[in-house]
Amino acid sequence: MRKPRILIIVTTVLLATFLVGSWWKKDIVVSQLINLFAGEVVIQQLSGLKLGIKEASIEQVRLQSNRKNNLILNKVKILYPFHIIFDRDNTQKIELSIGKLTYSEIKNSTSSKPNKTEKIPSKENALTLSNLTQNIVSFIPGSVFVREIEFGDDLKAGPLKINRHNTEIHIQTPFSSIKTGNHELSLKANLTSSDITTVTEISSDLIKEPSRLEIDISKTHKNQWKLDASASSNLNSIVSILNISEVLAETPADGMRASGSIRINARAFIPDEILSKANYQDILFKVESDNLGLILPIESSNKKIQAHLSTQSPIELKLKTLNPIQLESVTGSGSIEVSTLKDSGSKNLLANLRFEYSDLTPNPKFQLKGSVDLAGAEPLIKPLLTKNYFPSLKITNPKGYLRFQSETHLNFTETSSINKNWFEQIRLTILPKSNLLFDAEVTGLKEVSPLLTSGLNHNHIQAEVKKNIHITGSPSESNFFNIQIHDGLIVTQLKAKNTPNSASSKIEHIQCNIKNFTECKFKFEAKSPVIIDMPAGVVLRKMDISSTIHFQEDGDIQNLKMEQVKASLGELKAKEFKIREAELIAPKVNCEILSGIKSCIIEKSSNHFSNLSSEHATLSGTLDLNNIKVISLRDSTQFSSDFSSNRLKVVTPENYTLETSLTGSLSLDGNKLEGQSQVKAGNLQLTSSLHHDIELGVGALQFSLPYVEFNSAAPLSKVFQGLPLDIVSGALSANGAISWPRQSTDTIDISLTNIAAIYDSSFAAGVNGNVLVETHRGKWFTSKPQPLTIESINAGLPLNNLSFSLSVNKTQDLILNDFSAEFLDGKLSSEALYWNLDNIERNSTLYAEHVSLEKLAQETESESFKAKGRLNLTIPITTGPQGITVKNGHLEAVEPGGELRYYGAFSQQMLKGNPQLKLISNALEDYDFRTLEGNLQYPPSGDLLLNLKLVGRSESMDSERDLIINLNLENNIPAMLRSLQASRDLTTALEKQLDQ
Repeated sequence: MRKPRILIIVTTVLLATFLVGSWWKKDIVVSQLINLFAGEVVIQQLSGLKLGIKEASIEQVRLQSNRKNNLILNKVKILYPFHIIFDRDNTQKIELSIGKLTYSEIKNSTSSKPNKTEKIPSKENALTLSNLTQNIVSFIPGSVFVREIEFGDDLKAGPLKINRHNTEIHIQTPFSSIKTGNHELSLKANLTSSDITTVTEISSDLIKEPSRLEIDISKTHKNQWKLDASASSNLNSIVSILNISEVLAETPADGMRASGSIRINARAFIPDEILSKANYQDILFKVESDNLGLILPIESSNKKIQAHLSTQSPIELKLKTLNPIQLESVTGSGSIEVSTLKDSGSKNLLANLRFEYSDLTPNPKFQLKGSVDLAGAEPLIKPLLTKNYFPSLKITNPKGYLRFQSETHLNFTETSSINKNWFEQIRLTILPKSNLLFDAEVTGLKEVSPLLTSGLNHNHIQAEVKKNIHITGSPSESNFFNIQIHDGLIVTQLKAKNTPNSASSKIEHIQCNIKNFTECKFKFEAKSPVIIDMPAGVVLRKMDISSTIHFQEDGDIQNLKMEQVKASLGELKAKEFKIREAELIAPKVNCEILSGIKSCIIEKSSNHFSNLSSEHATLSGTLDLNNIKVISLRDSTQFSSDFSSNRLKVVTPENYTLETSLTGSLSLDGNKLEGQSQVKAGNLQLTSSLHHDIELGVGALQFSLPYVEFNSAAPLSKVFQGLPLDIVSGALSANGAISWPRQSTDTIDISLTNIAAIYDSSFAAGVNGNVLVETHRGKWFTSKPQPLTIESINAGLPLNNLSFSLSVNKTQDLILNDFSAEFLDGKLSSEALYWNLDNIERNSTLYAEHVSLEKLAQETESESFKAKGRLNLTIPITTGPQGITVKNGHLEAVEPGGELRYYGAFSQQMLKGNPQLKLISNALEDYDFRTLEGNLQYPPSGDLLLNLKLVGRSESMDSERDLIINLNLENNIPAMLRSLQASRDLTTALEKQLDQ
């Protein structure tokens, strides 16, 4: 056990007395004394030694102890030195004087500590109280005078006077301290073979009552003494001694202050062999204090801790034996007030405590209750959190109180082990109304961090304990304290300092075990009415999260388990999408941190959302994620998951609706994203695979739609509702690869077999062919013409047996090559029909041959128009921004002409008063033409203009003479087609076509 260094001064005085004699003979008792108080002492240097019969002198002696302390003695003089050797019983005549004694500590750069191994003396060399008192009396000179003593930079003393008259010793010296002023030390002792009494006083100019220590040790029999001691002190009078470096073991006391008064009484039977702890018996300690104060500096702070202790009833400890410790009783009560002080003198209360010892032997109980003020604890909390745990966390403006009560059962019985745990059990309860408030700021964030952009990096936080939190501690066999925490309810409110964002949380049902590993389980709930991230364009409303959290830490392994995770939100708005009424449920989440690698596994997560909308589509339904794995490395993140949905509804902006199910998987490795999926909707089944590089923004999608058949019971509209196009018969398949940006390897291949489709009020049947498109410089094209055939298209007037080769060139011209079709019992043909996909104007020519006027009259079902004959047409078509237009088309009748029966060509209003027009009207009702020729125009308005010249004869006028009629006709083609479509039953017409 380490001894206080102040005793080195006394030892040095003794040592100087024996210096000369030590050259010839070493005294065992002296060695024991020196080693007991100062450790091993080595003479480093001795200079200016002069020996005489009457006097011996030494100019300087430099000593060093094994505890790395220096002692320097200057101008040492000893009168009658040879009495040390030849007349030890007459040392009363010896006089010792020292000019200056200097003590200093050697400050090493290394943190090595001296070997603390205690050397147990042999039986014959055992240190006994009898021998000790005898040798002190025998060897202390009759007079010792030290003119000046310097103990470090703070304590100065001298002159020191020691006078001995037989067994009576009187020591007196003034001393001064820069911090506490002038003091006086006085010690009177009488050391006899059967009784030892000492009275020590320290007085001060500023303090009326001196500090006093009285010791009375009387011998009861050969090997036992009775000790009675009392001490009373005003600590202001001895604070300078306490401030000497290393007085308090290994804790430097620089900056420490003490005040108030303390009274100590001690009684015991002690053995003559004072190091034999097993023979100490019937020990009593009694301590009382009045506003005992202590001030200690806080490391790395301009603040100090001030503590005040007052006893209401004396603290009394009774021990039957010291080794093993056998406790008889312990009692006492009092209060402690702890505060933090600034250099300015302002004080903040840190803690207000009341304690009480209960005499419940053999396991006494220590009770403590009070409160801790968070504002006063700021100097202690901030370094602990910011330096050791959260270096990027800045805590300011702490307020509030932590209220608690505790009970500790002590165990002082039947042990001699220095590793004995003196605590049997500790119970601590954090009480309701404990309320903590502080501002917390996370620093060092990147500009794009969501915490920074949402303002949640700087928050005002309030936490309140609503129910008792019970903490129990008990020692384990491994000398490690087992701590258990249970129950409790903690409610927390968080409000961002600079934004309207806020959140609240609740922690309850706490169950924690802290042994050589840590394990905690509690229920957690969090809510937020709104979180707004303006720079990111994100708004989150009505968020609610709940889970049971299970945390484990064992060495370098940290494990976090969450059970029954449930998260919901009312609305989430982002720049690209919006979610309403969403919910996530995960039965189990397992996360682990090992050697800096963070990983999480989620077996299943069910995600429901009533509406997820973007500019492309709106989704609703449930999406299940399975076998989720997340691994966070230092430089990258790995993620993988399977996903599935039995019901997912997709609605496009055009109000097209698709109800589907899907399965697949998704993985992320650093910047590499990969996925596979299978979508099922009715009789459609689409499989796809995805590859994407997030950093480079490049990727590819491969898809395949296997052969699928459609019929009246399973049309496309049953799968995809609201589409203007419906496939009611036939089969198709498709596959392809699409890259971003587009690559030359991108393709889409579609195969059509006997497809029958309805578009609006038009239909097509018997569509057959294969279309393969590729890419060139980001544009789709066909490397060669793709043959297609269509049995029929009916938009009001039928087209039958269409045949052409479809191609798309690199200038984005959609071309129907070698186009042919049957129309009104005639034939349509064109070498090529053009439409530019970039809406650039293109010209084509369509030819119509032998178009039947009789068939036209039948298809239009007009009662006022009957005709026979056939026409040939040449139609120059222009496509582009204005749609389809025709300029200067030509038509003529095929020989030998035909018949025209046009009833009611002119209204009665037009005929009234116009006899010539009436003649023409009558002629058109019965007209046989030999020739018919004219031109046609079709502008963007859709109004077809026909300028016709007919040559023929009419029976109603003159059958022997030609009648030439110039006729201008105008008809809106879209309106006519709609009228024709409305006049028929589309389903019947399509079924009739399919039956053919």
